[in-house]
Amino acid sequence: MQPFKELSDPRFWNPQCKNFEIIDWDKFYSKNPSPPKVYDPPQRRQNLHGWKSSLLWWWNRSWICQPLPFCCPVPKSDMARISDDSEILIQKMLGPNPSSENIPEALRNKLLWTEHNIAPETLVSFNRWAWRSQSDKGRVIGLGTLWYDWSVNPTVFGCLIANTLSRKYGAVQVSPDGKWINIATFSDPGAEGTVNYIYMYVVQEDDVFTTTDGQVIEHVKPGDLIRLTWNLEDPYECDNSKLVYMYFPRVVATLHETKGIVVRNDANYGELLRHATNDPDQCFSTCCYTFTWGWSAERRFDFQVSNISDLQRFAVAPPPPEAELIERL
Repeated sequence: MQPFKELSDPRFWNPQCKNFEIIDWDKFYSKNPSPPKVYDPPQRRQNLHGWKSSLLWWWNRSWICQPLPFCCPVPKSDMARISDDSEILIQKMLGPNPSSENIPEALRNKLLWTEHNIAPETLVSFNRWAWRSQSDKGRVIGLGTLWYDWSVNPTVFGCLIANTLSRKYGAVQVSPDGKWINIATFSDPGAEGTVNYIYMYVVQEDDVFTTTDGQVIEHVKPGDLIRLTWNLEDPYECDNSKLVYMYFPRVVATLHETKGIVVRNDANYGELLRHATNDPDQCFSTCCYTFTWGWSAERRFDFQVSNISDLQRFAVAPPPPEAELIERL
């Protein structure tokens, strides 16, 4: 497989989009950014509400319009099960990078489960994105496409998202202290294009996160990530009263570079497997998993994130260009 040509294109490393900029980290830090220490994801209340979400088109295991997703061409054409004992899914989705020393430690050689993400996406790896060194003034150090190593559900909604992701790119910037990772996603790097900004925070040694009832979230450890969105258009907005999305990505597998093998994180993978193979036991209340009349947004959120799809669609990334080929772009 040849490297994805856009990963060696200077236009993608230096987007001219209307709202793209190299992050002024002093300006960002002047606003005292800090993730909420009480985990109460805004998407639990703000999404999946109203009559438009009554039909279960959004559910991770939705059978609406099946088998249409298996008949139509989709960019993510490979399929495998989380429950497959051969572990083919994680083996294919997590591959080596020739310049892995440039990947932020929180992302390096890791396969992430997007737990509590209500979109039909489940597993993500940034390992085969293109990575280069940081500069004194700051710059984009990582570039990739959401087409590859980014799994979706085999539902109609999942297929629609797959087609959207196949045209999306991500430009990564990292704060000087390594605590914050900014990803600007875009389709067109030209002057008519726009970017959406999302953040990931790297959990520090003194961070403690609790649920709304005061229980410590034990699986969140130093070095883990928090995915956050305040304002998709403004990279300097970090007021937690304006937070619209939050979840803790969990490492389910790690690539052992020297041995060249992918190793499961048994605790996190076990939780992933449980969510992928459980029995929802809501057939009666959902009219055979068709409708959720009268359900609150919170109940729909809980139903969505508790039952993910065992079968995943994905595409294996080609090898990325080596750092020396992109350092001067």
